[in-house]
Amino acid sequence: MNQTTIGSYIAQKRRAQNLTQEQLAEQLGVSNKTISKWENGKCMPDYSIIQKLCTALHVTLSELMDGEDAGDSSVRVYDDAQILDLLRRTQELERQKGILCRCF
Repeated sequence: MNQTTIGSYIAQKRRAQNLTQEQLAEQLGVSNKTISKWENGKCMPDYSIIQKLCTALHVTLSELMDGEDAGDSSVRVYDDAQILDLLRRTQELERQKGILCRCF
């Protein structure tokens, strides 16, 4: 999972849908600055809205996590529930790490 690759893919797909960052942000209930951070690879979308993001961009969760369209002969198979759980756990650990760092 490469944040920069995923961010570039989000930007590419957003533009393909003729959406501005602000329009996509409005659909997802986030700020346009959040969209910018995703697209620049500074952070990842929160697991709680990632399905909505996939729907808005017309991509699968697997494509989003790969940062590329699945090819016709693609043999990659992902379990969306497992991907979301992994993303949720990763983001929770990042939050805990941030809390611990502020305490010292």
